[in-house]
Amino acid sequence: MKLLKLLILSFLTINLFAFNDGPIPPNVMKKAERKYGGLIVSRYLQYNKMLAEAQYMSVRNKLQIVNSFFNNVPYKSDKKNWKQEDYWATPLEFLARNKGDSEDYVIAKYFALKTLEVDTKKLYFTYVKSKKFNRAHMVLSYFETPSDEPFILDNMSIDILSAKNRPDLSPVYNFNPNIKNLENKDQSTHKKWEKLYKRVKRNKL
Repeated sequence: MKLLKLLILSFLTINLFAFNDGPIPPNVMKKAERKYGGLIVSRYLQYNKMLAEAQYMSVRNKLQIVNSFFNNVPYKSDKKNWKQEDYWATPLEFLARNKGDSEDYVIAKYFALKTLEVDTKKLYFTYVKSKKFNRAHMVLSYFETPSDEPFILDNMSIDILSAKNRPDLSPVYNFNPNIKNLENKDQSTHKKWEKLYKRVKRNKL
């Protein structure tokens, strides 16, 4: 228990004032508690605990623990959750509301794996069509090498399977925030990502 507390403390001191590259710091927890109430702090602490436990795991184990952690959050459409057709929630908002839709799971998993020092150039936001539910969907894809079949982190599946073992998903479009638009070197290839990242850096709750 003492070791776990030390690990969590060491994570918190990495980035005391911003969430975007680290665990959730105490000042953000206090702000969230004022806005959402006490339950949110316990969820944030569980998130930091997960990061501390996964810190020295293999990449595959990090993928699994992060996928499992966020898949426990209940699904809710943007229309019901945010009264909008398509809203990309920050991980802080996602955990605060304790509900979200497919892209919210992907965003939260991406930032958690980034904190755990998984190479984000291997992580892709992947738009797919779910044949099972006949609707648009998003998953997080992990490519060990550019030529490999990616592993799929999906809020609809506790198992992380390779893309070839997910015939229920039809790929539509891959997006990686680290790959710049060739026509404009200063912008990534996705406008929603640009807006989201600014809100993440502001610790948007």
